[in-house]
Amino acid sequence: MTEVEAKPVATEEPTKEEAPETTEQTEEPAQETTENVSKLEGSIIRQLEYYFGDANLARDKFLQEQISKDEGWVPVDVLLTFKRLKSLSEDKKVIVDAIEKSDEGLIEISEDREKLRRHPERPLPEQNEETRKEIYGRTVYVKGFAPEEGTQMSELLEFFEPFNKITNIVMRKYHDKATKKYLFKGSVFLTFATKEDCAEFLKKEKLEYKGKDLIRKMQDDYFEEKKAERKKKDKKKEEDRFNIDHLPKGACVHLAGFNKETSRETIKETILKLDESLEVAFIDYQKTDSEGTVRFAADDAGKKFMEKLTDSKVGRLGLPFRAGGRFLFSF
Repeated sequence: MTEVEAKPVATEEPTKEEAPETTEQTEEPAQETTENVSKLEGSIIRQLEYYFGDANLARDKFLQEQISKDEGWVPVDVLLTFKRLKSLSEDKKVIVDAIEKSDEGLIEISEDREKLRRHPERPLPEQNEETRKEIYGRTVYVKGFAPEEGTQMSELLEFFEPFNKITNIVMRKYHDKATKKYLFKGSVFLTFATKEDCAEFLKKEKLEYKGKDLIRKMQDDYFEEKKAERKKKDKKKEEDRFNIDHLPKGACVHLAGFNKETSRETIKETILKLDESLEVAFIDYQKTDSEGTVRFAADDAGKKFMEKLTDSKVGRLGLPFRAGGRFLFSF
């Protein structure tokens, strides 16, 4: 399985809900609203403010195109082509009445109540390195959800709703070659409205999801740890390549026909009986296996061993394998 590893806070899910499921799913939890907001209205507000929010709007080309046509106004009919909003309600009046109850002040309603736009007094922040770092500074990595249980975004929204303002959730995914689908990894990135809200979330002594402790850390810390892990793996690969390049040539012998009594010790002892000058560096063999490989320490030691080895000598030395199954590898 190929893991998809991205820094997703600045590159969230396309707003257009029909978009291919090759990107990480994202959503924005509910903002603070008035007390007379129903559960449905809260979900509609949450969805619309995600569409017009900083994280999504900065990279949603479809919505940007719509905004450019009419001084930022987007017809509600267009927004209702988005699957997730449409699943909440297909009634334009219900949609507009709901967003009117939001206390966030992010979205403005046209006079004819047919269009919505991001409020002109709330311009989108300039997208640059400074903005990216600022977002990372209030984003947390959380791990411990249950991908095998088919965790959905709606469940995560409900779980995180009690916490102070979370402006974005990213469900992290990987590409599964067997199913050719992007599957949930069991971890998310949470972006909070402020660094203070982020710090308060991390200070909580314990956080559980369905009885399982959740791991929490700053996104930057998570990326640094992954970077260190990759560096360690790369170093190990380099060492392995170095070791392979510097292995003695003509030093490996593959032997077949072992019986159940054969052990690494008996193989090594028998080789020394044959020639004490042969230094064994490594034996790749598990007891009860029918074959194994011996690597000698010196160049051409494998060839030397094979030249001395005959069926008669094998029998005389008492080594429990058939000499007829021998193969010599030189590298």
